[in-house]
Amino acid sequence: MTTARTSRLRRAIFAFGLALPFAAPAETPSGSLAGVVIDAATASPVAGAVVTARSPALIGEQGAVTDADGAFELTLLPAGTYSVSVQGEGFEPFVHAGLIVKGGIVRVRIAVVPVPTPGSVAGNAVEFDESMTAPTMISGPAPEYTPEAIERGIEGTMQIRCVVTVEGAVRGCKVLKGLPFMNLAVIEALHKRKYRPALSRGKPVDVFYTFNIRLKLPAQ
Repeated sequence: MTTARTSRLRRAIFAFGLALPFAAPAETPSGSLAGVVIDAATASPVAGAVVTARSPALIGEQGAVTDADGAFELTLLPAGTYSVSVQGEGFEPFVHAGLIVKGGIVRVRIAVVPVPTPGSVAGNAVEFDESMTAPTMISGPAPEYTPEAIERGIEGTMQIRCVVTVEGAVRGCKVLKGLPFMNLAVIEALHKRKYRPALSRGKPVDVFYTFNIRLKLPAQ
């Protein structure tokens, strides 16, 4: 009798154990990086550029090629901080760092700078040095903060290398030190500005000039 009861009890415990759900492993949140690549000089889309995402959270790297509209999307990215590099024929390589993916879609707009060609404005420019008179701004807008930069509290100093022409126009800008979600906004503001040109021995010259721009969040 005791043996029969013990056997029934063991079967009941075994059946109860089978009914227990197995604990599913915790899912790692993932997200996407999507956006467009444009020509910094003309604002036209850049097709066929290779966009590559890298992060300590990602094994290896993930890449995509921009379509005819300059658009790309990188999906199923583990949560983490990413850098995105862009390489396109006829353009300077560019890296957009500090992109935080926590889930959902992070959208970016990346401006790449054309490689200077002989006879272009950049091809005629000389490096600015201390013997010259620096360009001075006459008119133009301040960079406009993007909603993404405001949301993430982005502040700091940027360095943008551009050509300032003898006409006082700003062209061919390249980001030397950028800030997430603000690179394109700063380049667009510089392109709309008017400067007194740099002077060498009293004569205006096209120069490569590095702008140091301090960004501070607008007052709420």
